[in-house]
Amino acid sequence: MRIVLTLLLLGAGIAAALPPFFTDGACQEEFGAVGDLLDRGRPHLLSLSQAEAYLKEQGLSYEALTPERCSAWHPRDIEVECPGGMLLVGVVPVTNKVCRYYRDRNILFQLGYDARAQLIHMQTDMKPYQILHTPWGSELYIAK
Repeated sequence: MRIVLTLLLLGAGIAAALPPFFTDGACQEEFGAVGDLLDRGRPHLLSLSQAEAYLKEQGLSYEALTPERCSAWHPRDIEVECPGGMLLVGVVPVTNKVCRYYRDRNILFQLGYDARAQLIHMQTDMKPYQILHTPWGSELYIAK
């Protein structure tokens, strides 16, 4: 009985470690989709008022940080310095359950505007996937 239980636990551990190797690029596709959506909408993101309308139209939630709020309380997820104008920060939840668990729960996007409300910075972020190098020279991608 102990041997069966031990083997079941060992099998469950191995099974829990396998899913991130078989995402077939799904995590990268989700990340790319958010980046592509923002890239395609770039003409609508060039000014702050247009960007807010575009993000609302696309169903993307965001938070607008004033320059004062950004410099006084620098959010930990923000990678860049405060742009001098408004900073729109949004989060898109990752839908693939394997990607959510093994890579990242959200895709973060940032749109930085200068004092004249013109776009000066656009960025999307997600934790990078890991690469496992095998002894026989091949690579395995974890949650790609």
